[in-house]
Amino acid sequence: MALEIGSPAADAGLAKEIFTQVDLLLSPPLLAAVDGAKADARPGAQQALEAARDGWRKLSFAVAKGVVDHVVANLEIGGVTVSGTVSVPVSGSTGPAAPNSHVHGVSLAPAVVVALSQDNDGTGRVR
Repeated sequence: MALEIGSPAADAGLAKEIFTQVDLLLSPPLLAAVDGAKADARPGAQQALEAARDGWRKLSFAVAKGVVDHVVANLEIGGVTVSGTVSVPVSGSTGPAAPNSHVHGVSLAPAVVVALSQDNDGTGRVR
C-alpha cells in the first residue's frame, strides 16, 4: 500500500483516516450543543460545528503530510532478505556461422538459487 497523504478536504488517504478519528473524538460535545440549542441558536451552533470540522480537516491534512513526508525522508530499511529459485528459460536457434552455415536448436532452463539482501544505502524510494 502506498502512503497516500490525501487532500486538505480530508476526503482520501491518511488525512481522511485522521479526520475520521478526530471527528469521532471531538464532535460529540458540539453535536450535543447543536441538539440542545434553542431553535434560534441552533443555526449558530451548527455553523460552529461545521467551522470546527473544517479546521479539523485542515489539521488532519497537515498531520498526514508531515507524517508521510517525514517517513519517506527518514525511513531506513534493514535486515530484509529475499531468496528463492529463479528459472531463466532460453530457447531458439543459433545463427548460421562459418565454416559450416547451419543452425542449432537451443533449449535451456537453468534454475539459479538467489538471495538478495536489502539494507538502507540512501537510495531508492519508500512509497
